[in-house]
Amino acid sequence: MTRQFSIFGDTPPNKKNVTKLVKISISKTISSSPEKIFDRWLIPTFVGNWMFGPHVGDDDLGDMRNEVRPGGQYSYDVYRNGALINFSGHYEAIDRPNSLKFSWSESGGAINQSVGLKYISLKLIPLGEKTQLKLSLEVDQNEAEDPRPIKELWALRCKMLASKLEQ
Repeated sequence: MTRQFSIFGDTPPNKKNVTKLVKISISKTISSSPEKIFDRWLIPTFVGNWMFGPHVGDDDLGDMRNEVRPGGQYSYDVYRNGALINFSGHYEAIDRPNSLKFSWSESGGAINQSVGLKYISLKLIPLGEKTQLKLSLEVDQNEAEDPRPIKELWALRCKMLASKLEQ
C-alpha cells in the first residue's frame, strides 16, 4: 500500500479540526424547587451570586446580559484579579423548569478555567421538596488535555448554587 502525503501534512485536512466532545456528568440534590433552581441559571443577578465570586476567584461582576429564548445570547463580564473575562454563548434549548442547554465560551483574563468547555446541559428532576440537578458538560478533547479541573470547578459552582438556595 502506498502512503500519500499532502501539502497539509500527514493528517488529511478534513480530520485536523474534528471536534471530539467528551461528556462530564455532575449530579447534586438541592433543597429547592425546580423553578427556583431554573431561575438561578437565567436571571443575571442570581447567576452572579453563585457562578462567580470569591469561591471561584477574586471576582467582581461587570455587565451581565442575557436574552432568554432559544437562539438568544448571554454575556457575563467578570473582573478577576483586575483582568476582564467574558463568559458568553447562546441558548440552544429552554424548557422551564425541566431542562436547559447552552453553549459556553470564556475569553480574556490570565487563565481560562474552562478551556475546552463547549456546551452545558442541565436537567431538573423533582424529588418531593428537593430537586436533583443533573449537569452535563461537553468538553472538546482537542482543547482540554485534562477535563478534571472543569468538573471540579462546576461541582464547586453547583455546591455554591445549593448553598445560596438553602439559605
